[in-house]
Amino acid sequence: MKVLLFVGLLAATALASHHSSDPSKDGEHFKGKEHDKKYDHEQFLGKDTAAEFDELTPEKSKEKLAKLVPKMDADSDGFIEENELKDHINFMQKRYVNNDVDRTWKNYKAEKIVDGKIKWEDYREMVYGSADGAGQELSPEYAKMIARDEKRWAVADYDSNGALDRTEYGCFMHPEDCDHMRDVVVAETVDDIDKNKDGSVDLDEYIGDMYRPDDYPELNGKEPDWVQSEREMFKEHRDKDGDGKLNQEEMRDWIMPVGFDHAEAEARHLVGIADDNKDGKLNLDEIVAHYDTFVGSQATDYGEQLQKHDPAEL
Repeated sequence: MKVLLFVGLLAATALASHHSSDPSKDGEHFKGKEHDKKYDHEQFLGKDTAAEFDELTPEKSKEKLAKLVPKMDADSDGFIEENELKDHINFMQKRYVNNDVDRTWKNYKAEKIVDGKIKWEDYREMVYGSADGAGQELSPEYAKMIARDEKRWAVADYDSNGALDRTEYGCFMHPEDCDHMRDVVVAETVDDIDKNKDGSVDLDEYIGDMYRPDDYPELNGKEPDWVQSEREMFKEHRDKDGDGKLNQEEMRDWIMPVGFDHAEAEARHLVGIADDNKDGKLNLDEIVAHYDTFVGSQATDYGEQLQKHDPAEL
C-alpha cells in the first residue's frame, strides 16, 4: 500500500508542477506554423505514456473517438461548440481529480481516519514508513520529497488543526485546483526548475525545463522553431522587470495567472486546430480527422477514455 500511495503522490506532484506557458499564446503547440502533436502528447502524458497511446492504431482511435463525440454534444445538434467542449473538459478534469483523491483516500487504514480526518504523522508513516523519521536513513531525494509534502500539508490544512479532511486532502493532492494553494504550486515549480538554486529562473533554466535536444533526435541537434519563440516570449513577456530571470511574482503570472480559464483555453485551442471549414464549431468528421490532437488533450482525458472498452458508456 505504501508503494501505491507513494506513486499516487508522485502523480499529484507532477500534475501540480506542470507549468505550461500561457495557453492563450499557443506557443508550445506549434513548431513554426505547424501544429506540434508530439509536443502535446509528451507534455500532457509524459514521454513513456505518450508512446503507449501512440501505439493505438489510427483506425481504433478514430472509432473510439467517434463514440465519444455524442457525450460532448450537450444539445444533440450534431455540432460541438466551444462552450460544449469547455464544459466537457471541465467535467473530465473534475472527475479525474475526484477519482484520484478517492482512490488514495480509500487506501488509508480505517483506524487512521478519525472523525473524517487524517493527521500528518499518520500520513507520513503510511507513505514514508515512519511518523517522525526516527531511525530512518533517507536519500536526499526522499528527504526533499518529505519536506515538500510537509510544507504543502501545512498550507492545505485550511483550519490549521493539524489534520486534513477529505476536501483539504484534495487540495494537498491537487493544489493547482485550490486558490489558497497557488503560492505552493509556484514555489514547488521554481524549486524544480531553478537548477542553480538562486531562487529564480533564468532563460537557460526556463528553456531547459521544456526542451531537451535528446527528445528530438530527428532534428540532429537543430533547435525547433517553437523554442526560439519561447526565448522571445521569456524576454518580451515573462521577464517583466528585464533582469534576465523570473522572480516569484513573474513565475506566478506565468504558471498560475489570475482569472485564466484553462478549460476555455484548451477548448479554443482544439476548435482552432480542428475547425477545417471555419464555421466556429466542430462536426464529427472534423474531430475524427484530427483524432491525434484529441488524444493529446483534456477532452479525452489525454487519451485515457479511448483506452476504455466502450467510451460511449462513460
